[in-house]
Amino acid sequence: MRILTPLLVVLLLGGAPGPASGQSVVELLQSVRQGGGWVRIPIEGGQGMLLTSAIPTLGLTLVGCMQVYPGHSGRWDITARDPLGDGLLEASVPGGEPVTFRYQTGQRAQLSVDVRWSEPRDTTLLLWVGLETPGQEGDSCAPVFGSGS
Repeated sequence: MRILTPLLVVLLLGGAPGPASGQSVVELLQSVRQGGGWVRIPIEGGQGMLLTSAIPTLGLTLVGCMQVYPGHSGRWDITARDPLGDGLLEASVPGGEPVTFRYQTGQRAQLSVDVRWSEPRDTTLLLWVGLETPGQEGDSCAPVFGSGS
């Protein structure tokens, strides 16, 4: 099974935190250079989903970590897949628990994320997605707080 979470970095990250759906290519590249950022996913009645546009990824190998914001209560079941490839990530985690990943993309990638929260309420899921980048020190599993807009 291939792990898919890195596509969150490539397909979702912009400002941290910021809406995943409204990111420009410049914002995306800035987040990748900075080693990660926050993704916001609207949750209604304990469920949420996100589908990104397909983008060229040119067979990029991505290594990093994702983590639900530690302030979120309950348990989060996250299923992320690449409909254009064979990437899949299934995780059931409380806030603050890191999930590492390694994924080799194809020529193009797209991300589909389904989320279930153990609490059937409305909120916005804040998800840190960190990426290891060559020559940059730091832990991809260590979220950067206070850098949001």
